[in-house]
Amino acid sequence: MEDRIIKYIKDNWDNTVRQPEDTVHGMVRLPRSFTVPCAREAFTDFYYWDTYFTNLGLMLTGRDAQAENNLDNIKYFIDNLGYMPNANHLLDRSQPPLFTRGVYDLYKFRNDPAVIDKYIDAILRELTFFRTDRTVFEGLCAFGNNCTKQALYESAGWLAARVGEPYATPEEGAALAGELYSIAESGWDFNPRFPYKNKRFAPGRYVHLDLNCLLYDAELKASEMLALRGRNKEAAALRKYAADRKENIRKYMRDGKTGIYYDYDFKSSCLSPVLSCISFYPYALGIDDDPASAAAVLRRLELPYGISSCEYRGEDARYLQWDYPAMWPSNVYFAFTALNGTGLKEAAARIAGKYIDTARSVFDATGSLWEKYDAAKGAVSVTTEYETPAMLGWTAGVYLWLSDKLNGHCDGGN
Repeated sequence: MEDRIIKYIKDNWDNTVRQPEDTVHGMVRLPRSFTVPCAREAFTDFYYWDTYFTNLGLMLTGRDAQAENNLDNIKYFIDNLGYMPNANHLLDRSQPPLFTRGVYDLYKFRNDPAVIDKYIDAILRELTFFRTDRTVFEGLCAFGNNCTKQALYESAGWLAARVGEPYATPEEGAALAGELYSIAESGWDFNPRFPYKNKRFAPGRYVHLDLNCLLYDAELKASEMLALRGRNKEAAALRKYAADRKENIRKYMRDGKTGIYYDYDFKSSCLSPVLSCISFYPYALGIDDDPASAAAVLRRLELPYGISSCEYRGEDARYLQWDYPAMWPSNVYFAFTALNGTGLKEAAARIAGKYIDTARSVFDATGSLWEKYDAAKGAVSVTTEYETPAMLGWTAGVYLWLSDKLNGHCDGGN
């Protein structure tokens, strides 16, 4: 008997596909049909990193043609802007660079080198953007933004209200807005990973662990694809970038006592005090394969119904979207990949099972999948920034991907 949620996803995927003529309220018109996170409600635009996880599910349910359309739309932006923006109406920042990984997945899924030929130059252009515009310390990168000064002044009020952060002068407000837009480029808008003294949000002091691990992975995958197409000089250059990045991640972002990786405050030469699911990225993306330190991260983040975005910090937890006890699909994906890759297969299966069981129980109660879940209560996650929407998107993509990893029950068909 088919899993009830898998059937629901297959029956409803088409409700999340939009056509180029469907663009509204300032969206850039895209060349191909595009997949949106929500069939209705909040997020009915084309978002960058959400799309990677959505594409995993699309390929597993026989919709690789739509996954390719989504990649075509990302390529369109990179060809025209040099980077893929946050969304097709949010052009002043990017998001976690998963385009290379998405192309590589489609290439492997089809076993067709034509996929490489179609996208490789856009891949190289995006990598150049991050190396050129986002490198801040020893070859390591930080999330940022391309906002104008006027935009920062104009948006300070609503951004500060969203996270509950006061400011005294317009200049302080604009500075806060710049920091928050940089955090938004991480996709974790908003989160507590970048504090400094009495400031809750100081990402400009840090190089960011997730970004550098993703770029390392992209550099290696792009190098492999270049070599397959005979572009060996370019492949060698990317392998060198990746090797240098890995060395500096291990040098600056690893706690020598525990082996755990964190975001790094390069201005104060110290690690972030906030442990988050980002600490799984080095194990998921080939920086490290130590099971003991991966297990140590899990012990501090696992909750009864899944895995929390950040470790519990008592009164310091302010119910930001990407804080304790929110369980996001993307975090479960990287946690599972990290645990499985370091040989902790039972732990990986347990985390996958908790996500699947929580999604099922909430689905039975509400009839919907949701953007994120509460890993402490096994319910829909409730935070103060905005109301959690019903969602297919990456919730469905990760559910299908984990189900396939555990039991292979979601291949093929419409």
